[in-house]
Formats: sequence, C-alpha cells, structure tokens
Amino acid sequence: MGRLDAGAALRSGPTRLGRHLRRGAPAYGVLLIALLLTGLAWYYVRQNVEAQTQVRFDETTRATQEAIERRAKAYLDAILGARGLFYASQEVEREEWKSYVRGVEPEDRLKGLQGLAFAEYVKPEEREAYARESQEKGLLELRPDLNPGGQRSAYFPLKFMAPSNEANRRRVNLDLYAYPAYRTAMDAARDSGSPRATGTVNVLTEPGPNANADLALRPGFAVYLPVYRQGEPQGTVAERRRALRGFVVGFFKWDGLLDGVFGGGFDPAIDFELYDSREVGSSPRLYDSDSVPRAGKPEAKTLFSEESQIEVAGRKWSLYFATLPRFEEGAGSDLPVFVLASGVAVSLLLFGITLLLVRSRTLAERTSKDLEDANRELEGANRELEAFSYSVSHDLRAPLRTIDGFSRILLEDYADRLDEEGEDYLGRVRGASKHMDTLIEDLLDLSRVSRGPLRREVIDLSAMARDIVKKLERSHPERRVKFVAQERVVAFGDANLLAVALENLLGNAWKFTSKRDEATIEFGAVPHGSGSVAYYVRDDGAGFDSRYADKLFGAFQRLHGSEEFEGTGIGLATVQRIVQRHGGTVWAESEVGEGATFCFTLGGRQGDSPRKAEVW
Repeated sequence: MGRLDAGAALRSGPTRLGRHLRRGAPAYGVLLIALLLTGLAWYYVRQNVEAQTQVRFDETTRATQEAIERRAKAYLDAILGARGLFYASQEVEREEWKSYVRGVEPEDRLKGLQGLAFAEYVKPEEREAYARESQEKGLLELRPDLNPGGQRSAYFPLKFMAPSNEANRRRVNLDLYAYPAYRTAMDAARDSGSPRATGTVNVLTEPGPNANADLALRPGFAVYLPVYRQGEPQGTVAERRRALRGFVVGFFKWDGLLDGVFGGGFDPAIDFELYDSREVGSSPRLYDSDSVPRAGKPEAKTLFSEESQIEVAGRKWSLYFATLPRFEEGAGSDLPVFVLASGVAVSLLLFGITLLLVRSRTLAERTSKDLEDANRELEGANRELEAFSYSVSHDLRAPLRTIDGFSRILLEDYADRLDEEGEDYLGRVRGASKHMDTLIEDLLDLSRVSRGPLRREVIDLSAMARDIVKKLERSHPERRVKFVAQERVVAFGDANLLAVALENLLGNAWKFTSKRDEATIEFGAVPHGSGSVAYYVRDDGAGFDSRYADKLFGAFQRLHGSEEFEGTGIGLATVQRIVQRHGGTVWAESEVGEGATFCFTLGGRQGDSPRKAEVW
C-alpha cells in the first residue's frame, strides 16, 4: 500500500507541474519579457552614461573656450574705448587717461590688465623736442637711446601709462618699437588698422607678497591698437602709415588673465593647457591648470582629450583639454548596475503580480457573469419603475378629471341653488384639480427628458424662440411684450428637448413680466469660456433675490407665492435636467424688481453640418 501511494505521488508531481505551467504561462512570459527589457535598459543606460560623460567633457571645454573669448573681448573693448578718447577730442590730457583707466576697473573687472598706455608717434626730427618737453615735465627720459640700431625711422614712447603704480611709472617714455617682438605687432596693427598681439613677453609688474625685489617680470603679452589722425584717408596701407598718430597699448599678465576667466570655478578633474601657436607640442606653454604637460605626449593616457584654436588680436592660441583620473573615476557611474538590479527586482515583482492575476482570473470571470446578471435585473427594474411612474401618473389623473367634471356640472346645473360661498368652494376645487393635473404633467415631462437617446443635430434656436413667443402672444393677446431675438443663433443638440427648455424659460419670462404694462424679453448668445457659447433669456420682470439662485433649479422650489405668480416649481428643474443631458450648465442672475437673466451652455460641437443627426 505504501509503494502504491509513493508511485501515485510520483505520477501526480509532473501532472501538477504541467498544470501549474499551463496556468502560469502568462506570468512566466511576463518574467521573460521583463528580464529581456531589463537587459536592454542596462545596455542603453550604460551607453547613455558614456555619452553623457562625453557631453560633460565637451560642455566644459566649450564653456572654457567661450569664457576666454569673452574675457579677451572685454579687454579689447577697453582698448577700443581708450582709442575713442582720441577720436572724441583733439588732445587727451594725462588726467583724462587716468580717469578712463580707473573707470574700466582693472583691479576688479580686468585683473589680467597690468596697464593701459598710449605710445605717441614721434618722427626722428621731433625726437629732441619731445625729449626736452619730457625733461621739463619731470618725466623719465626717452629710452632706449640711439643704441641699439642707431637712428631709427620712428619712435613710439609710452606717453601715458595707467594705473599709476610704480611698475607702470617705470615704463613711461619707454620706446618698445626698438625691440623686434613689439615692432612686429606694431607694424601689423598699423598696416591693418586692427588690434594685434605680441607673443609672450616679460611684463613689468608689482612684486608678489613674499618677494624682496621692488618690481617683478612676469610672462604676458601686449596688444597694440593704431590711432589715426581724423580726416585723413585710411583706405590703403600707405595712407594708414601716413595717418598714424600712435598706438593704444594694453599690457597683460598671463596668470591674472586666466584667473579672471576661471575665477576658481574650473572643473579640477579636467586638465587645461594653453599654447601660444597652432602646435601645442612645440610652442610655448602659456598656462597649465595642474602644471603637468600632457599635450603632444603619447604616454599621457586620458579618457577624452580635445584640441582647439582661438584667435585673439590676430594671434592664434591653442587650447588643449584632457580628462584627469578623478574625472574618469566619476565617469564610472553606478547607474547601470542600479538599473540592472532594479530591473531584476521589478521583473520578479511583475511575475508575482501576474501569477496572482492568473490565479484570480477564474474568480474574475465568475464575478463578471454575476455583474451581467445584476445589470439585466437592474434594467428590468428600471423598465418596471418607468411603467409604474406612468401608471401612477395616469391613474392619478383619472380621479382628477372626475373631480373637475363633477365640479363643472355642479356649477353649470345647480348654480341657482348655490350661494356665492358655495360657488367659491367649487371654484377652488376645480382650481386645485387643474393645478394637480398641471403638476402631474410637469412630472411626466421631467421623467421624459431623462429617458430615451439624445439625438443631436444643428438647430436654429432663434427661429424656435420666435415660434414659442408667437404662441404666448396668441394665448395672451392683451399683453404688450417686446421680444428681441438675436439672429442666427444655432446649437448642436436634441431639438425636442431644447424646445421644452426654451418653452420653460420663455414661459417664465412671460409669466414674471405680467405685472408690467410694457415688458421686454430678449434671447441671444454670447461667447463663454474658451470657444464655447452661452445662450440667455433675459426679461425686465419681477426678478428675485440672487442669494437664492441655487434653489431655483430644484424640483418644487419657488421664490414667489402661488397667489402672486402661478406655477408648479418643476419647469426650471426640467431645464436643468435637459442642459445636463447635453453636457452643459445653467445659472441665473437677478436682482429684485430688476428682471432676471437665465443662461445655459451645451456640450458637444457647435456649427456641425445638419445633414445627419447623431444619437448619443
């Protein structure tokens, strides 16, 4: 017996496994697809991280280059502004020059600017007179003297130099045209009419905080901008040479220039090097962010590197960028691993959820069948309720008609036997029965507007409103009412239901203006909201207190007594039901004694083609 049980257990194991796999096939399919998507997501994220690292490197290099170009432009603008002083007046005094240089704020805004000078063009025959004038003013003598090179064809002593520190005062009357490094840039600027920069030169500056010397020489460069005499032609090189008046000269320090560019915010994980030519490997290195040269060295292994060139005052500078080990460590983001682990976890979670859904599928199908049965029972109950409401309404009207009929017979056949009080009682009975009949009819109307399909079509509401008012005028010919209807007011809705709504609204307007000798009723439409339309019925009748506007649209709600204005309180509830079936809203605005305005909107589309109605 034990062996039989064991064999049955062995046979039932694969059977249960097969049944489990068949039922759980969707869950295992979800698991397989989720794991496949996780693998794809991991691969995509890894590629994206690498691309973002490249983008970050590219953005850093681009931002650095743009910062250098912006700062170079700021320096050139300061030089161009200084030339404007000469074009604005015949002579520029030394104090004017100092005032302008103070205005450009070299200590704060242009930290790389050591000094701004004006080198005046002095012809050989004017040299001695210029030297005597400088000596009389107590300035340094013109230097260098005739050596080296003997008598020169032109002299360009620095006449003005600011800011007024010791290093700049030492340069006054220094003629740098005697030196080839400066002469090349000066000749190029004179002949082109544009600013031209020297190569790397030594710039005389104030000493550092721990230096013992009075002054210091630091690597930098100079920029020359020609100043021409106004009114003289400058179209050719020869004409520009004849019109030359001098040069505005800017002296710049390399360290101050780049400190102003980066301001301590440069990414330390990227090496930046600046070279004074197109060839980064063989030209002088002007700046290195970490003092370790890497450009042009094959042994320097970097994740990313890039070379570019910029032009400043006619001179090409080469920029070299390379990633440092810290940058490469940051590029190894944990995001791909996180995506992989999260994807596996989510895959298992989806597998478990799907497995639970599969197990509850049978229960869901059973529940769905039960719901269908319940819906059929509910539909039957609604039909029975509808039949009951009709039956009750019609059964109630039969005795009312009997009461009204017998009351009328009594008044007609036994009038001579009834006194005035008896006739009054019978009149009240007939009035109450008629009111009850009207109330039942209104309740039936309210029931009708809630049933049946909604057949939408394009309707001319203006024509419909005029027809309704004409009926009112025929039934009350003694009334003097002016009706104003806006032309071509159309709507997209159910014609029968909208006719009922307008009959109630216009009927109310007609009723509540009955106390006036001459009344006005208006119908039209105005824009409302974004592209929609609001329709309105306005009268100048009794009006109502706006505080109770929300109560108007409830069944059996009345703001006026029946002895003042007759009615059942069902009409506005019917209007609201019709408007809501169209997907719109209805509201009222009024003040006591100043008339009332009833507005409503309709959902659906406006101005559709009337060729075909739609059932909703």
